[in-house]
Amino acid sequence: MSIEIYARFFASKIQNNAIFDLNNDLNRDNCFLPYYLLREKFKQQGIQIDTPDISRAKLSDFELQMDVQSVDAKLPCYLLMLESPQVLPANGKPENWKHYRKIFTWRDDLVDGNHFIKINFPNSIVIPLVDGWRNRDRFCCVIAGNKSLPLNDERDLYKERIKTIRWFEKNAADDFDLYGIGWDVPAFGNSFVGKVLRRLYPVLKLVKKFRPFPSYRGRIEHKRDVLIKTRFSICYENVCDLPGYITEKIFDSFFSGCVPIYWGANNVKDYIPEDCFVDRREFKDTESLYHFLKTISEHDYMGYQKRIASFLSSDAAKPFSSEAFAETIVSRIVKDLED
Repeated sequence: MSIEIYARFFASKIQNNAIFDLNNDLNRDNCFLPYYLLREKFKQQGIQIDTPDISRAKLSDFELQMDVQSVDAKLPCYLLMLESPQVLPANGKPENWKHYRKIFTWRDDLVDGNHFIKINFPNSIVIPLVDGWRNRDRFCCVIAGNKSLPLNDERDLYKERIKTIRWFEKNAADDFDLYGIGWDVPAFGNSFVGKVLRRLYPVLKLVKKFRPFPSYRGRIEHKRDVLIKTRFSICYENVCDLPGYITEKIFDSFFSGCVPIYWGANNVKDYIPEDCFVDRREFKDTESLYHFLKTISEHDYMGYQKRIASFLSSDAAKPFSSEAFAETIVSRIVKDLED
């Protein structure tokens, strides 16, 4: 089909159409697949979409933005609102929403099927093997970045993640591994004191060398490399009790046959069968959670794996696929442009 419409896609600081390139070095764990499919599906509709540095040479017919940014009032503008307002406050301000013709979001409290269209965080669906734990010589892990919310919020799970890490380091160090970015420095937080300490840390580290997180094993290239060797994974979202906020964390575990310990969306069981994961909310603390995990037999563990594989093979998992993500956005924008 010939190209009749041109559009630009604002995705943070990503330029040169890198987000649509599956061969790009930034495409870790195939995270660019949803956007590659998005561009391909637009192309099938006669729409060419590029990052702003490339589309600048053409007269664009509309914009699609990843999270709230400044809006060109001359163009129809659509919003892909993925980041939570606790992490990116601009996404939570109603005065910003009025600038967009359609907003695609996971937020079940906003979805109305008209202005706010439901999408989920996209995934490349993989059906895992039901292999028990014969090849899983590690017990439990966290794969996450050492970050914090910009503002205090009672639903903050960054802090709970830190508490869990510290409990394992003190009480069950041999059963726990920490991976990700930034754990070679302490968790300072975003308070004024934290920011000052972050700046001073390189100097302090020279004075007294120490490992702020003894369980830290370093960065990894692919999450699967760790998860296929691990029985359980701590999958806490950044924020809890946000309806519909189900990110890739639980699915990364599913795809590797690793049983997730989940804490996040308060309506997660509306989307994922409750017998596919361990619900952290059912335990008063990490100690009681740990004792429960240690009582699970390999037979019961394989039961989790079978149910996970069954869920991922079902229609219930399709809304979390990269294909559904791209199809929903393209079809609704095309329909809106035609109207």
